[in-house]
Amino acid sequence: MKKILILLSILGVFSQQAHAAENWKGHTEVSPYEFGVLTGLTLYGTEAGWGFLANGAYLLQPNGWLDDIDDRLWLEVEAGPSFFTAPTGGTGTGFQYSTHVRWDFTYNEYWTVYGLGGIGGLVAPGYLGSKFSIHPRFGGGVEYQTKSALMFRGEVSAEFMGLGIALNF
Repeated sequence: MKKILILLSILGVFSQQAHAAENWKGHTEVSPYEFGVLTGLTLYGTEAGWGFLANGAYLLQPNGWLDDIDDRLWLEVEAGPSFFTAPTGGTGTGFQYSTHVRWDFTYNEYWTVYGLGGIGGLVAPGYLGSKFSIHPRFGGGVEYQTKSALMFRGEVSAEFMGLGIALNF
């Protein structure tokens, strides 16, 4: 046990401390395409259901608009089914969609925070009248970058709250 402690002490004295770039600074290089899937709570009026959103994004502005901040701008489309349960016990399937701009802000090599704004909507299931809705969509989220092209993602907006994965190509 003493030998291990001595070895660790020697390694601690002679090791150099590595510093990462300052948070929110730098210039992160990313692939221009991102594809993924999110799953979570879908809201339509007072109704709540479970939804799946496939998403695809194209990098519009790799260097963003702010000079001193590591940011970029994406055009993103999300769409997928939403499953609702009627008060009478039946079920219904709707279709949720969104086209928006996503503005990423890189905190460090792992975490990215983003805001989104655009147009979204839902084609409601039959028991809700099969209505087609379109409305402004605003929200935010986070991405956690692994050491590979895989990212974990969480997103919150007025009509959807979910978690998922994404891949960069």
